Amino acid sequence: MKQVNKILTIFLNTIFATAILTGCSKDLGNYDYQDINTLKISTDMTSVDPNIFVTADSINLTQNDSLKVKLKIEQSLGSAENFKYQWILTQADATGANPVKHIIDSTAALATKISLTPNLYRLVAMVTDKNTGVSYYKKFALNVNAAPWGNEGWLILQAQPDGSDISVITSRDGASHGKVYPDVYSIMNDHKLPKGTNKVNIVNYTASLRAQKISFFYPNGGMQVRSIDYADSLNAENWFATPVPINFQSNSSALGQWEYLINNGQLSFRSVNVSSLKTPPINFQPPFLGTYTLSPFVLSAPADAYVLCYDNANRCFVQFNVSTGALYPVTSDIVKGHFPLTTATTADLDPTTGKGFDLNNKTGLLQNLVYAENAQPLTTANPFWYCFFRNDAGDVTYLVQVQHKTTAADNKFTTGRYLLNQATCPGINSATMFACPTHLAMTSGAFYYVNGSNIYTCKPRYAPGTTTAAVGLSFPAGTIIKAMKTFNSGYLAANIPSATEGKVLVVATDETASGGGNKVYFFNLNATTGDIMGTPTSPADVYTGFDKITDIAFKKALGK
Repeated sequence: MKQVNKILTIFLNTIFATAILTGCSKDLGNYDYQDINTLKISTDMTSVDPNIFVTADSINLTQNDSLKVKLKIEQSLGSAENFKYQWILTQADATGANPVKHIIDSTAALATKISLTPNLYRLVAMVTDKNTGVSYYKKFALNVNAAPWGNEGWLILQAQPDGSDISVITSRDGASHGKVYPDVYSIMNDHKLPKGTNKVNIVNYTASLRAQKISFFYPNGGMQVRSIDYADSLNAENWFATPVPINFQSNSSALGQWEYLINNGQLSFRSVNVSSLKTPPINFQPPFLGTYTLSPFVLSAPADAYVLCYDNANRCFVQFNVSTGALYPVTSDIVKGHFPLTTATTADLDPTTGKGFDLNNKTGLLQNLVYAENAQPLTTANPFWYCFFRNDAGDVTYLVQVQHKTTAADNKFTTGRYLLNQATCPGINSATMFACPTHLAMTSGAFYYVNGSNIYTCKPRYAPGTTTAAVGLSFPAGTIIKAMKTFNSGYLAANIPSATEGKVLVVATDETASGGGNKVYFFNLNATTGDIMGTPTSPADVYTGFDKITDIAFKKALGK
């Protein structure tokens, strides 16, 4: 029986095997096998711009440059191309965000303008075989630099017949001659700034944000532009969640993220940081409450969120905490004064022989704030500011050296007030344009003011009659001095150009009356005395060919 079972098993196995072989034999040739076409993609280096391609995989260009890339494709099967292309822009690392427009072309050879904001990106060429649907990728490192006019330099705002525009001088301090890029606003936007545009503001946020704001003010309006190329970004009507009447006077920042705005004499702020930048719009808050009218000057320091202003309506200083939206001290009464009672004596506050002043201004010495500017680099802890006050009659002018106060603001100013006498400081009682060097030791120091076609250097001293001013620059008769600023870079302490920070005076003039046109001068300042070095015929540097200049401002590079 066992032998029968064994024979039956062998027989059945033989039949099963034969059936399989037969089935395979019948199925032979019914499948069409196709080899995968593998691709090897590289850059066609014969058609690239050698100034842009660092290597075959690395591209370095300037914003708004044109980029052309042609690929070389080697394939394992045949030579005829039957491919679909996509050129894609992505972030360089996982922490970044993809560009808004990340698919930029679908042709075999890329030819496009790169208008990305300056940063490091990845350019990816995706090549898809239409026969198999398999995609292959070629990746490039893409570094986009700021356009020369969108990096570091002086912005020159000019009035033109059909509106206003800006030129950019790509020099920081006149140590090297820069290039002038004219009409960069209209080139970028195909239209001019409105007629009457009179002020350009540079707002520097925390360097790590690599963010900056450029704004322009004009009657009943304003415009924010991108700092890297001056493209229109946001109209002033959209700076607030709820529309407000617009009369902008000042725009800057405190503590690297608290951007403030003085509008119609009231202070508003907004927080610009990593979180808020991810969730636009970033609106200004409603103004601080109170019966006050602020002058357009804000005294702030980099180390805290407290800003000091002067209230024209109540003729006293007032302090705000922009991080909390509160007056300081919180319990203060605008009528009674914002600060503790002064500890200065009657002798300290004497109008002619005293040196002190009262932040609450109970003596009434500080009537009209004409101008204020920092007199030390803003990287200095609690820097001094120069504040110029003039009485209602216009015949008495004081310089008040105010040191920025933090949370524990007191009122102990027994020195810091200088009487500027018209007899020894010609034209001081009518001067409205001032500039302050930031490299001289405090207190005293020096400052510059305009009288007619002359710029005076004044060195304040306490002893009566010893504060004197002398002509530092004398321009041709009929010259109108349109703007005057010292070079204050706004860079972090580690990046401040110490050789020239605060030691260069930049002057914009209208010399059309004498046939000289409109010019921008750079003058070096003596490192020890603050005296102006050179003359209008022998400056450190000079630029010509501008339209009528209305304002100037220095713009630092991002991330510094």
